[in-house]
Amino acid sequence: MATLHRVAAAGGPVIVAAAGTESWAAVKARFVRVLGHGHSGREEVQAELLEETNQAIAHAPAGLLDQVTHDQESRAQQLLLQAMLVDPSVSDDLEALVTELGPPPAEDEPEPEPTPPSNRPPILRPRILGAPWS
Repeated sequence: MATLHRVAAAGGPVIVAAAGTESWAAVKARFVRVLGHGHSGREEVQAELLEETNQAIAHAPAGLLDQVTHDQESRAQQLLLQAMLVDPSVSDDLEALVTELGPPPAEDEPEPEPTPPSNRPPILRPRILGAPWS
């Protein structure tokens, strides 16, 4: 599951970065092909959803461009995650596409140190609002 979230998190900015540019049509077509996974109906829906992102960014008022971009990144991430949850077989192709189209990894940044395990006892949380503590 963590891999799906990582791919979705990386893919949202890739989609938004291409929106409103000359490369949009090609980028959109590649995402549609991967997300549709050969189903014409699914490809049509994905194309419409991606085009909404493009239109939102292209027609965003100058003073709201940062907010619209942020909102559309989140929307694109949700779109990608939902597509992978519905059809997990697209996740590998989507990860390859995001890696190909995304920015190159920064070579200067070392990998973060793993967080050491905590010695504190786990926090007990209710399973359902109003349910007794477990």
